[in-house]
Amino acid sequence: MEVYELDTTNLINSFIQVAKKVAINPSDFFENMPREGGYTGPLTFLAICVGIGGVISSLLFFNPLPLLFALIGILFAFVGAGILQFVTQQLFQGTGTYEGTFRVVAYAGVVSLLSWIPIIGFLLTLYGFYLQVIGIEKVHNVTKLKAFFAVIITLVIYFLVMVPLGGMLALGR
Repeated sequence: MEVYELDTTNLINSFIQVAKKVAINPSDFFENMPREGGYTGPLTFLAICVGIGGVISSLLFFNPLPLLFALIGILFAFVGAGILQFVTQQLFQGTGTYEGTFRVVAYAGVVSLLSWIPIIGFLLTLYGFYLQVIGIEKVHNVTKLKAFFAVIITLVIYFLVMVPLGGMLALGR
């Protein structure tokens, strides 16, 4: 049986199947992924992925910050999905919903499982952007090129907004 959604009642088996499907055959996964049905499955999947990556990074580097950043990353996934949704609809006439976009962002988080590995982690981050391109293409019914530009523009906006905000928070302003 093909799995295109995390089933929290069969968590371990479902997680493994979804992780493999997203990572190995993203086009099929995002083509068949439900576009709605709630946030529980995708959010749980993302939390597990970033949680595992964050815990391993924190243990390897004897530093709690990677875990903290991973947990904050879950909240920022909602912001990133909102920006991506706006960009895709306003600039590229995407037809998907915010929930569908959040699902793409959440399931693309599969790369966080191995993000703690030096160099490979960076390459996997790039693969995560590729996963988002494929997901946006499928969920919003746009070309791969439009999906690529939507992801790139979203990254630029995200950093223009979040880096100064993070700097202000770090400085206590």
